[in-house]
Amino acid sequence: MVEAISFSGTRAWTKELPNTTVVLAREFDFVGPFNGRDPNISEEKPQAFRVEQPPGSIVEPHFHIAAEFQLIASGGGRLGRHKLGPLSIHYSGAYTPYGPIVADEAEGVIYYTLRPRRDPGALFLPDSKEKLKPVPKRFFMADPDKPEIDAETLRSWDSPNLSVLYGPEGDGAAAWRVTLGPKQRITPPKPAGDGYYVVVIGGSWICSDNILPKWSLAFAAQGEGAPELLAGDDGLDAMILQFPNKLATIKDSAEAGGMHECPLCGYVYDQKEGDPGAGIKAGTVFTDIPEDWTCPNCDAPKSDFEAI
Repeated sequence: MVEAISFSGTRAWTKELPNTTVVLAREFDFVGPFNGRDPNISEEKPQAFRVEQPPGSIVEPHFHIAAEFQLIASGGGRLGRHKLGPLSIHYSGAYTPYGPIVADEAEGVIYYTLRPRRDPGALFLPDSKEKLKPVPKRFFMADPDKPEIDAETLRSWDSPNLSVLYGPEGDGAAAWRVTLGPKQRITPPKPAGDGYYVVVIGGSWICSDNILPKWSLAFAAQGEGAPELLAGDDGLDAMILQFPNKLATIKDSAEAGGMHECPLCGYVYDQKEGDPGAGIKAGTVFTDIPEDWTCPNCDAPKSDFEAI
């Protein structure tokens, strides 16, 4: 059964990182476990935080042993070379490095970190490079289909809407956005992959007779029934973020030519596609890329890449 936690039920704490950046966090204490997971293994419980990075602060490149989504709540900045803004979505698989996360100089950045199972903490690079495992790496970003919806517009929303933000991929990875007017309802796709989070980003959700306000969370495991989303009196705007299957593997690229892989995060440069975000046109041979080019996911230098 879906376990939901109101934002008002979170607990607050602070943490100082190795580079002296201090982040403020609010943790959602899920009970778990779900759908047959071993009740004696605490790592099988979902793990979710709201993280606040001060203006101009930096969280250096790192990785986790658990997969995670990050949903930007407010503010902005960049993750590696990727621009961050409200409702941007980032996913990194287990043992997939990413970063740095650089907070906006004026606003800072607030984001939700969501994992299907617990993680002992960030492993920073390059110090923890020897702890990386040779497992398939996975990283993707997704932008919202529309900006934040103001309260007046949400209260006058005319019909239920479910839009696709990412996927669904063969391994289950997917992201959706649900928008409902007051008292409207919809049943989203049944949880697949490694389960999904429902994040209330506007209005409120009536879940099992409880009213969950903005920034509340729920987790549904693979194999569980899809939770009915029933909007409160002010409508409902929500994100659904579904994890890839834990046991899924990425497509074998050994037969493809013109590819070079980042040894830190697993990003693959494919000359057929280039890197349009950095002005590298499709068809550009790797050796012709400027020497100051870096990995779009983790900022690793071109010189670190290895031919596949």
